[in-house]
Amino acid sequence: MEELTKALVDYYDPRTDLAHKQHLHEQLNKFLIDKNSWQIALTTFQQQQQNQSNVMPPLLIYFLLQVLEHSIRHRYGDQQQIRQILLWFFLHLFESLPVYVRSKLCLLIVQIVRCDNQWSIDEYFQTCYHLIETQTLIGLLLLTTTIEELGQINEDCTIKRCNQLKTTLNQHAPHIIHIIHVLLKKDNNQMKDPLLIKQQTLICLDRFINRLSILPLPSELIDDLFQYTSSTWSIDALNCIHELILKQHIPRQYETILYSSLRHVIQLLLILNQNLTNIIINKITEILHSLFSLHLKRCESIENYPMFELLSGVYKFTFQQVTQDGFYACLDIWSIFIEYIKTKDENRLLNKESSFEKYSQILRSLSQELLQRIHTAQIMAENLEETTDLNDSETAIDRYRRECIDVLSKLADIPNLSSHILHSLISLLQPDIEKYKSIQKLIQTSPNDSSRQQFILNNDSLHACSQILNSFSNLLHAFSSIASTCLLDDDNNQQQNYFQTRLTLAHQFIQLITYIIHARFDLVECSSKKIHNELIHAQTRSFECVTNLIPWLSQMLVLYNSNQDNRRMIQELITHIIDTCTPLIDINNFDKSIAISAGTLLSSIVPLTRQNLPIDQMNSIKHLIHRVLTWNIVINSRTNFQLYKLSIKIISFIILTDQQSTEQFFRQIFQPLDTLLKEPANFFNHQQDQYLIRHSFLEYTKLLSELIESLRTENNKLRQNLFLSVQYLIVNLNRFLPFIINRDTECETALISLLLIIFEIFRTQMGTELINTILQTTFSAFNIENVQNVLRESKKNDHPAISRFLEFLSLLVNEPGNSKLTQQFLPTIIELCTTALYPAIRENCALDIRENYYKLVYNLLVNNWRYFFKGNVLTTLNGEIETTANEQSFIQLMESIAWSFSQADIEQFRANLTSCNELQLKCGLYTKLIFRQQMSQALLSLLLSVLLARSHELCRDDIISTLFYILTNDNTNNFAYFIHNYLDQSNIQTILNDKHKRLLTETYGRNEMDLPSFTQNLNDFIHDYRHYTTTNSS
Repeated sequence: MEELTKALVDYYDPRTDLAHKQHLHEQLNKFLIDKNSWQIALTTFQQQQQNQSNVMPPLLIYFLLQVLEHSIRHRYGDQQQIRQILLWFFLHLFESLPVYVRSKLCLLIVQIVRCDNQWSIDEYFQTCYHLIETQTLIGLLLLTTTIEELGQINEDCTIKRCNQLKTTLNQHAPHIIHIIHVLLKKDNNQMKDPLLIKQQTLICLDRFINRLSILPLPSELIDDLFQYTSSTWSIDALNCIHELILKQHIPRQYETILYSSLRHVIQLLLILNQNLTNIIINKITEILHSLFSLHLKRCESIENYPMFELLSGVYKFTFQQVTQDGFYACLDIWSIFIEYIKTKDENRLLNKESSFEKYSQILRSLSQELLQRIHTAQIMAENLEETTDLNDSETAIDRYRRECIDVLSKLADIPNLSSHILHSLISLLQPDIEKYKSIQKLIQTSPNDSSRQQFILNNDSLHACSQILNSFSNLLHAFSSIASTCLLDDDNNQQQNYFQTRLTLAHQFIQLITYIIHARFDLVECSSKKIHNELIHAQTRSFECVTNLIPWLSQMLVLYNSNQDNRRMIQELITHIIDTCTPLIDINNFDKSIAISAGTLLSSIVPLTRQNLPIDQMNSIKHLIHRVLTWNIVINSRTNFQLYKLSIKIISFIILTDQQSTEQFFRQIFQPLDTLLKEPANFFNHQQDQYLIRHSFLEYTKLLSELIESLRTENNKLRQNLFLSVQYLIVNLNRFLPFIINRDTECETALISLLLIIFEIFRTQMGTELINTILQTTFSAFNIENVQNVLRESKKNDHPAISRFLEFLSLLVNEPGNSKLTQQFLPTIIELCTTALYPAIRENCALDIRENYYKLVYNLLVNNWRYFFKGNVLTTLNGEIETTANEQSFIQLMESIAWSFSQADIEQFRANLTSCNELQLKCGLYTKLIFRQQMSQALLSLLLSVLLARSHELCRDDIISTLFYILTNDNTNNFAYFIHNYLDQSNIQTILNDKHKRLLTETYGRNEMDLPSFTQNLNDFIHDYRHYTTTNSS
């Protein structure tokens, strides 16, 4: 014992070096698992019982308790003696033992109880009750641990035994409740250590409520609990209340207990004060969150339930928070409430009062307060204690603003509230615009150079300017986030009613960007980089706001088609925006953010309004086209090409209706790319210009990709015009692919991505001949040998080009009208999967192509299952045996899916389970002869092994349902037969004895025909299987 004590002291000494600590760990662990160590531990405890003068060190006691714990369930004949010694230690040395030793003693005593017969358990409870009368704190500790352990399902007992223990606990529930109630009401003067006893009483009640599925609590106890909470604000009492609120599904006879608790919560909320600790405030927030998540509907159904008092209390509580985390948690509560009333209003019966009308006052107040806080986000965030949950991309102020805007956006989605929010926004925005314009007073012209302007800033003006810009940007950010929900409305009457409000806002923003373009603060010299950045930020936000107005302006053009005055007004606004913004798209503004903002704005206007406005006739647009065609673009930076791409997108939407103009324009625009493609040999030969050539190729292929992608939702005529204009480029790009393959990964990936988008968008326009040519070239470039070599020889795990190629193949095998083309290339695709891709993934499961590989396999099987199964309805009706074509290929593809079930990737596991079940729905996979004969048993065993290992618990329900569907669709197999065969496997025989296998087969070998019963039976089987294997291994 002296050597053991020394070893433990050295092990826990921070000064001990790692090598010695590792040696000690091995020695201690060897002693721990030795089959005779429990006897040494027991003898040591007996000696301590006889000689009480020298108490063992706590570390030694704890370690010896661990030794007993390791073997306690297997020493049934000695458990009574062990329990008596442990109880003696617990009672006589309680005061001198540290908390962690007391807890371990309690746990071991109760673990023995879990193995006792019913008579011994009842006797044990009587011992606890007696201890509570004589040594209250000790008795309560023992009772609390008993409730925790007896009320849960552990693998130290069978499921039948666990249920018996829960039944026993339920039988003792009335007496336990009575004891708790008496102790809670007992006067402090009548108890020794009253605070500790009350605390432990509440902990006991907390565990008791948690473990019971029902609430057999008297209403007097609930009242006393809340009264105690309101007078002490005990965290343990609040934990009990939280456990009560978490009870959602309860028998009707116990609903009054829950109703009483829900009412009491409001009373607590109304008496909150500012002096409470953060721990208490956080717990109250958790209680409110649970109440709103689980009981809103119930609260509304309770007669005379004070909902308005609850909401008013939460409103006050929200804006009294002193920490950012607390404030965000309260905002989350409001999000739950908003979602509830929106869902309720959508489902309500006609002529019923809407939830919004009931709660309009509190919701309006909430929206107004949130707008104010967004407006002054910087000051508000600084007044709160900082959050601990920040990511690298945002500051505390960014997070504060984002959280407020998220809730405001949800409020704006309520139709009757959106106009109120817009009114509030206008009232805040107008003064801020004037303050923003006042910044111009700080600009002075240089006396030496009249063309040079600069901001003159001192400390006061610097702070004032920063505050103006931050508040202004916050409002602009808020509008950009809520614009789509506030402005757009399917109800035309609503749109007409609130037209003037929205029009006022549109005027404000359009006048604002006109002023910004005129003032050009971004060109004024500024000594403060911070102020300069804030000016550009406000400028960008202003253009974003007008961009978010465009869908509404477009909607108004259609709505007021017959109202000439309103229609003319809208047209004039749009024309003014276009005429104001197009001059900014100029070669002199390539490096200016304002030009990008203007280009983004125009690129959103043109597609939405071109059918209702003669945009191509505007002089500003004609000048823009002329400027773009005359630009001599040298692609040496991403910034300038970004503006160039925006310009081309804007023009393309204007000219696409005319085939001749489109072809001329794009031939001139893509002339540099065409030159590169016609001379592929020069792509890698010019060492000095290599960067420029690569960059040019990448930017032009991305531009073409984005142009084609922008037509995804457009009509076939526009697609046809663009396709005919760039068809020559597509042909040249296809010819260029073999030259670049395996030589430049980035360019190769960009080209494959472009071909993928071309195939997606221009599928109808391309025709069979061109598609066939592209596929032949692509398969030649990505042939089996090439793919094998790249995946095998490369030390990298990422292969973006091959990954995009697999997306291309997925699209090909997924084409519904492409059966002949698919059938032509299907054998090649399958061979690529089985001989190159799957072996590479199996060899290195970290390859990034894995996800796209399984998507390809899924699409291939689901959309081309007739390639393998040639039967039809007549085959089934005539009772003929369905033959499987290409049998070996099908087996190999299914093998790759089955292999993924043995891997750790949860998402891929779930996706492939879904694939199997989709195949069952599509073609009856689980009924196919080849599946039943060659795959069923192996797949069932694999999935059951995963459940037994508990390695994929997040997929547990999906796995069980898949097992159920496989077994119920196979008339030659059932659960009883499968379980019997599974338990007879050689690897199972080494970990289970015959007795346990027989018990499992007899208890759970029944064929449940509905999923809930099957699930319950299988879960119980898994529990008992794990219990028996643990017992045998020990």
